[in-house]
Amino acid sequence: MGKRGPKPQFTSVACPNKDCEFYGVTDQGNVVGNGTSISRGEKTRKYICRHCGKVFCDHTGTFYYDLRKEESIIDSALKMAITGMSEKAIADVLGIEPATVSRWLSRDSKQCDKVKKIS
Repeated sequence: MGKRGPKPQFTSVACPNKDCEFYGVTDQGNVVGNGTSISRGEKTRKYICRHCGKVFCDHTGTFYYDLRKEESIIDSALKMAITGMSEKAIADVLGIEPATVSRWLSRDSKQCDKVKKIS
């Protein structure tokens, strides 16, 4: 059997659990890799915090977390909305439900509000 080599260190990843002592803090060695999964046709890295046991992934806390459509389709819908297309027109072009477009736009505005509060 060959050597497996050293495990990668995830020093730039912080625990997203607000109750964890290491919440938002990087370079503490508490976050380790926990495999990968395929989500929307792309590999997503999963992590676990050794301190609190919280399992999370690359998309945790982002706009794309827990969405099933590919990022390119979601991005297209948002670009169309910015140019002034109606939700129904966007849905017709992309072949999805208008309610889905509405949820994406609502989610996008909430994410923008979070970013504004941080900066």
